Amino acid sequence: MNPRILKQILQMLICLILMVGLCTDLLHTCTTFGRVMNLKPDTAPTAHFRRQHLSTEALEKLAETAVETNLSKGTVLSVWMPMKKFKLTDGTSLTAENCKKWGAYFLKHRREEFEELQKLYAAVWDDLVYFPAGKEITYEDSWMFERSYGGKRRHEGCDLMPPENESGVYPIFSMTDGIVENIGWLDKGGWRIGIRSPHGGYFYYAHLSDYASGFQVGQKIHAGDIIGYMGDTGYGPEGTRGKFDVHLHLGIYVRTEKHPEISVNPYWILRSLESRRLTYHLSEP
Repeated sequence: MNPRILKQILQMLICLILMVGLCTDLLHTCTTFGRVMNLKPDTAPTAHFRRQHLSTEALEKLAETAVETNLSKGTVLSVWMPMKKFKLTDGTSLTAENCKKWGAYFLKHRREEFEELQKLYAAVWDDLVYFPAGKEITYEDSWMFERSYGGKRRHEGCDLMPPENESGVYPIFSMTDGIVENIGWLDKGGWRIGIRSPHGGYFYYAHLSDYASGFQVGQKIHAGDIIGYMGDTGYGPEGTRGKFDVHLHLGIYVRTEKHPEISVNPYWILRSLESRRLTYHLSEP
């Protein structure tokens, strides 16, 4: 082959290799920038954050990574969720290495937003200890289903259903330590109790048949305490019962300086606690 032509071919190959390397670096930079910019100044009220969209695989990887990194689940999720645009449906890239790497990126480029996001996830995830009901209780992802009582609205929680439609039989346990913040009757929620956990999450248990004790606002609650019994109260003035089947409505809320009450989907949070269901003796109806 002509030496001149060979030289030109080599020069073209070198240029091609350099261009591929440059494009790879640019792609990495764009991907990094895009993921970092997923952190917005006010993430809490967004549908992506509130949905808490996970999967069985993601829950398994979450537990593994929390152990490997010695970080809380809330901290791990505050890294992973922006990486995946707040929708974790597979766990292929959810590793301890990626958790540390992307956590460093977020702290470097979006520290204020990232630290706020960490607080939000800690409020939802880092005080969880027990599933709120027994082994026979079932539930599904009913987040944002339509409801009509009191006007057309969306369901901001998860309904847990007993095997038998009997009020006052199935105990409800506090999922966290905390302080009683609200107790008593609500038109929609019936007899309810709201507990503020140490990291700031608000856990709302509604439609109770009655309370397990004479709880007072400001009283300390321990995870696993029986707080009441599943019932069918609500949808009317104080004492109204029987407007729907016996169940527990569980709501979980976070707050920020701008937003005092933002609901998040409890479904995958409940799924993460499946191995933490307590045993008990049924109460007499």
